Amino acid sequence: MGRRVRKSPSFDTWLVAMANTTNFKALFEPIDGIYALSHSVGPLPKVSRAALNHEYFDTWSQLGGDAWGHWLTQIDGFCQSVAALIDTKSDAICPQTNLASGFSAFLTALAKLPEHSYKKTILMHEDAFPSMGFVVSGLANSHHLELVLVKGDPNDQDIWLTALETHRVLACLFTHVHSNTSAVSDIGRLCQLAKEHNAFALVDVAQSIGILPVNVPSINADAIFGSCVKWLCGGPGAGFMYVEPTLIEQLQPDTRGWFSHQNPFEFDITHFRFADTAKRFFGGTPSVAPFVTAKASIDLIASIGQKQIYHHNLMLKQRLVTLLPEKYLPQNQHIDKQGGTLCLPVGSNEKILSQLRNAGVKFDERQKVIRLSLHIINTLSEVEAIAECFN
Repeated sequence: MGRRVRKSPSFDTWLVAMANTTNFKALFEPIDGIYALSHSVGPLPKVSRAALNHEYFDTWSQLGGDAWGHWLTQIDGFCQSVAALIDTKSDAICPQTNLASGFSAFLTALAKLPEHSYKKTILMHEDAFPSMGFVVSGLANSHHLELVLVKGDPNDQDIWLTALETHRVLACLFTHVHSNTSAVSDIGRLCQLAKEHNAFALVDVAQSIGILPVNVPSINADAIFGSCVKWLCGGPGAGFMYVEPTLIEQLQPDTRGWFSHQNPFEFDITHFRFADTAKRFFGGTPSVAPFVTAKASIDLIASIGQKQIYHHNLMLKQRLVTLLPEKYLPQNQHIDKQGGTLCLPVGSNEKILSQLRNAGVKFDERQKVIRLSLHIINTLSEVEAIAECFN
């Protein structure tokens, strides 16, 4: 057995409060085994199932086509819930199917700005989520954009600075929490660096929203792209984008539909005028069910409190690393400086993988790293059961 990591000084105090967690677990649908996959899909809140039945299916069955008024109110409510979560106004929020859809639409609008026509480079870190890189390469022919990846510590300003000074950079996409390492970027500082070099500052918060603070005023980004499927427990299909309000009027995305219109119900095919809010990025007829589901989940997370979820996650992680052999500890042992996921280097240790599966632990593995995400539903006894699988 390897060296143990010292316990957090507040750990014993936290143990006294553990009983309260049971109440939160009861707010979610029961899951067989030990669920540790919130970095992929968060657990299902009971209120989300109820909201889907009541606000979507019941309204549909009772009103048919007349349900649209109610459904659009629900989508507006989704925007309000997201806005409250990240401290901005709902007019700056546009629902999206996923991060890639919003990112693609936003880049097509940026690429057409005449004052930036000589800039074609989009900077990302090499550990950015591949989907976002695919968006850029997909726009290479139509908008002449070029993807450039920086390597090294994502918080090393020098690597970003070198790239900003070497290329004609239109925008930098910064990843708040990296999915395969749980490394946290100092996005406020990085966004400022991009702007100092006349590049747009964009942020991917898919792995942070719901577990780490995402605050629009402190980040100071030009756009933020997020998803509700992970720590927000909102299910797939409910993404969102934030657009800096002072930019909205000058941005005209390639993709448009009747819900991008200032008045979607004008129904004049010869006349189109972009909405004067972020909804100009909305597109055609929206899917309603994902946003009904996600609104309920966001409101639940907000009522529990992101700070409480964060501290619960942190304490569980700290407890787990006290029980693990040293060789399986995260490369960065400053657990409080990481995202919500523990990324443990196990190599190809089939014994550990088998023991985790046999213990009913829901986890995944990427690049010889086990990913475990502990949410408000997880308990100390589950953490101890996970640790036993590493012996």
